[in-house]
Amino acid sequence: MSLDEAFARVVSEKEASLFRPSASQIDAAAREYGYIEIVAFPALDPLLAAAVAIRVLRANDVGFSLRLEPVVPRTLEEPTLLLGYPASIASEVVARRPSALIGYGERPQGILPIAVTASNDSSVAALTVGVFSEMAIVGGFAVYAIIAGYWRGMDRGKRAEFIGVENTIIEMLRLENKVENFFSLRLFRWPEVGTEDALRLTLEPFFPGVSGKREDALNYLRSDPRLEPLIGKTLTEAPEQAVAVLGERLYELLKATSRRPRRPTEVIGNVYYSRSNPLPDLKEAALVLAHYSAVGDPYRLVGLAVDEQGVAADAHYVYRKHFTDVVDYVEPLVAARLEQRRKGRLLLAELPGEVPSLPLVERILGLHGVIQDAIAYSGGRVLAESVLERHGYVALMEFLEKKCLEYIEGSIFMEVRDVEC
Repeated sequence: MSLDEAFARVVSEKEASLFRPSASQIDAAAREYGYIEIVAFPALDPLLAAAVAIRVLRANDVGFSLRLEPVVPRTLEEPTLLLGYPASIASEVVARRPSALIGYGERPQGILPIAVTASNDSSVAALTVGVFSEMAIVGGFAVYAIIAGYWRGMDRGKRAEFIGVENTIIEMLRLENKVENFFSLRLFRWPEVGTEDALRLTLEPFFPGVSGKREDALNYLRSDPRLEPLIGKTLTEAPEQAVAVLGERLYELLKATSRRPRRPTEVIGNVYYSRSNPLPDLKEAALVLAHYSAVGDPYRLVGLAVDEQGVAADAHYVYRKHFTDVVDYVEPLVAARLEQRRKGRLLLAELPGEVPSLPLVERILGLHGVIQDAIAYSGGRVLAESVLERHGYVALMEFLEKKCLEYIEGSIFMEVRDVEC
């Protein structure tokens, strides 16, 4: 049984009805025109969704192009797949050819000019896997839906399980031993490295004074005799009682160093791991690929569809190269006060100095409550994804029309201009 046959067995009828309209339009476009234009919002989740789509289109000899756009074109002249936009815009689009939107929100009522697949509980990449599995083979590449789900925070169930389509994909991948899951402390790469190294590697959640440096992690374990048995032990080797103590202490550390409430499931819960993937720790992979999308041309990230091993290796190299810089940068800021300034409707948190990774720094500081309603601002730039999340699609369009924000073409950033938003 192939992975996609397994997917067909575990997918619910409700999910299938969500996927089929878009699958039908994409299939019609592929058969009739042999070409699909992909337009994606410039953020990690839609980029990974684009990689999934391109992987399948290439395997089936369907031509394609890819553009990153913060705002959807009003008229779609070519067969088009829109990725990462709100479902509400579907009624405003004029489509000359079969087209579909895979995004978020509630599907508008009535007859629409394009097919829509959308959810607030699943990543765009997960929905894209579901749509393309209706008509072709996605296979083990579906693991990138889980990575996108981690970045979007869809693992928010009572035991840190996913709440949307990612669950169906995980079940499919588990049937073929492509993904394992554990219920334990959510430390990066703990299935393969000792506890001190897992603590050092874990940036989400970020444990001040522990994350980032191996000696700090070792000192932390040595500071409590109950934790010393964990030194050098992987997840499966670690004594259960010591693990429980470590979980309690890490959660207390998070609460003591954060300015916002923290959930126990940030420390303990389901962990999804893929030993067959070039980036096996799927939660860490979300940070690796988010950083990679920011340091250069994000189109390189979509190259996963063509050269998965090469792109993943390059992404991991870039992440490791900047890892210590990120740790050194955020460590003092967790306890600091950032200067915030209002620019019309935009509230900007100004980051000092040279920021090694805007997506990772904003994420860590956001989880610790240093940045809450504000958007991280550095070097005149903000993340397009952050503007969309804080203000919504309609406001984002208004900001671009007023020219208080300008999209930096071919990137995941927007430039903040002098005009008030």
